[in-house]
Amino acid sequence: MFFVKHWLFCVALASVFALAPDRAIATDCGGRVACECGDRVVQNTTLTQDIGVCRGNGLSVLSGVVLDCAGHTVTGSNLPGAWYGIDVNQVEGAEVRNCRVTLFRRGIRLRGGSGNLLSMNESFTNRYGIDVAGATTNNVLSGNHVHDNRDEGIHLGTDSNQNEVSGNEISYNKHENLYLLQNRGNLVARNLIHHTDGASIYVKHSSDNRFVGNELRDGALHVRGDSTGNVFKRNSLKGNGYLFDAYQAPTGWVGPHGNTMSDDLIRKTDVCFRFLGAYDNHATGLVTDGRCTAMTESALGGIQATGNTVDLAPPTN
Repeated sequence: MFFVKHWLFCVALASVFALAPDRAIATDCGGRVACECGDRVVQNTTLTQDIGVCRGNGLSVLSGVVLDCAGHTVTGSNLPGAWYGIDVNQVEGAEVRNCRVTLFRRGIRLRGGSGNLLSMNESFTNRYGIDVAGATTNNVLSGNHVHDNRDEGIHLGTDSNQNEVSGNEISYNKHENLYLLQNRGNLVARNLIHHTDGASIYVKHSSDNRFVGNELRDGALHVRGDSTGNVFKRNSLKGNGYLFDAYQAPTGWVGPHGNTMSDDLIRKTDVCFRFLGAYDNHATGLVTDGRCTAMTESALGGIQATGNTVDLAPPTN
């Protein structure tokens, strides 16, 4: 019995140390000062070891600072309190690169500020992989691998305008791999986006964005609500097509309209374009494998699906 009790005590003690409380007051790190959970990175720094398990936030990065994790992992507790793995909040000109971030509510958060760069990071098994919010603008997300998060991969929120999401792999996130909500003027280019229970790309109440040269597999490219003036060009969709549908907003039903698609390749799906309460959207130069019906249309929310066109590219010999 003594040995059993002693073993249980050791296990409990080990658990306490594994989830030891973070520092009560955040301190500054960077340069020659090593970083720990909850610290502010105030100087350019390259991590030399993993950080965590963090019961609270991981690291926050200040303006103009470069955080290079050199492949090291920032790990949260996966419990309330571990809100942000790497927080770039109201910051300008910061860079976060080569970081692995896991088990936070938001792996990497950009909020407010502008002109920041997230590159070559891996964000996985969080709730949201990368959250771009608070009207942050002119940021670049490039070369990141965002996968296996419990809700969304990359989320671009309200008024997060004129950002670039390019050259990323976004995959196996449960609900949406890439979600744009109430923003405009963003560029989404050359991303590999695949496998999800929801949409590969989900565009809701968002306008004047450009989607160029992306490769989508499995999930639909879903455009919803008051989304207009978006440009889709040279995207490759496999296993699903485009879905445009109306949405009931507080002011009534609104449908996507005035969007253009050109030179897309759509394969291994039964319908290339579905328009439900969506109108005056136009696709040209569509290339298919010959399997899909070019488009289907139906009313939704009292909005007729009219004026939509899909033109196939001429066959090549």
